[in-house]
Amino acid sequence: MEEALRTLLLTDTALANLVGRLIDWDVIPQGKSGPAVVMHLISGVPDYHMAGPSGLVQSRVQIDCRATTKATAKAVARAVEAVLSGYKGNIGAITFGGIFKDNGRSRFDKTEPESFFTESADYLIWNGSAL
Repeated sequence: MEEALRTLLLTDTALANLVGRLIDWDVIPQGKSGPAVVMHLISGVPDYHMAGPSGLVQSRVQIDCRATTKATAKAVARAVEAVLSGYKGNIGAITFGGIFKDNGRSRFDKTEPESFFTESADYLIWNGSAL
């Protein structure tokens, strides 16, 4: 699911215009600056029925949209939401049964020599290899 979600975001032109290819899991590659999207898998809960696993997983993914200005961080967050909110479809062998924004928050991180604004949101993602 992680690779497919990253691919979905990377293929969106509006988002690419804001962050280029700075869309990654857990960390931003060292030495990279500028607006970025960082994703964190918070949980992945498999679905079961009486015969065993159904192949369906509900994942919670935190997506942090980071930039040096609040306006840019918000623009990146809006672009991510435009791609993901309500999305249903296939990316490679992964089927997304539905992606839904669950909540959002913002913060400011002051680190030397730069400071960052972050718009963060949790998305609930129903996915599987054969939905």
